[in-house]
Amino acid sequence: MIKIATLFTSACLLSQIGHAELKTEYVMNLEFANSLASNVMKACQSQTKAAAVVVLDQGGNVMASQRHETVGIHNLIAAQRKAFTAYSSKTSTLDFMRNAQKNPDAQNLNTLPELLLLGGGVPVIYKNQILGAVGVAGSGGSEQDHQCAKTGIENTLKQF
Repeated sequence: MIKIATLFTSACLLSQIGHAELKTEYVMNLEFANSLASNVMKACQSQTKAAAVVVLDQGGNVMASQRHETVGIHNLIAAQRKAFTAYSSKTSTLDFMRNAQKNPDAQNLNTLPELLLLGGGVPVIYKNQILGAVGVAGSGGSEQDHQCAKTGIENTLKQF
């Protein structure tokens, strides 16, 4: 009797698994990453000034990077760290920075070399899935870097 109940239960579980829906996952490709970098750079130039831009994919790898010739080379490193921080925290670095400033327990986050708690990192989210992140540095400050990234992402998502 126990064997029959176990077999019946196992059969029910397998039939439920067999009818489970597969999740659709979106993957950032090189065309999309290059379009993001270009649109973010255009947003920076039209809103404030030129900048450095880094785009990370869903694995946290650099897919595209651009630096305007008038922007210091250190800004590429800053942009990459901002993008990494936005991707790993799944929130904009501007919000992350502000929340950390309010929380005494989070103040040591600045000691982690991979993170950069300055505005300009924004996750790229499409249909509630994180595709990667964009980091911007050198456009005149945290607010400006954040706005460039946000506008460039919005303009790119409209195209695809």
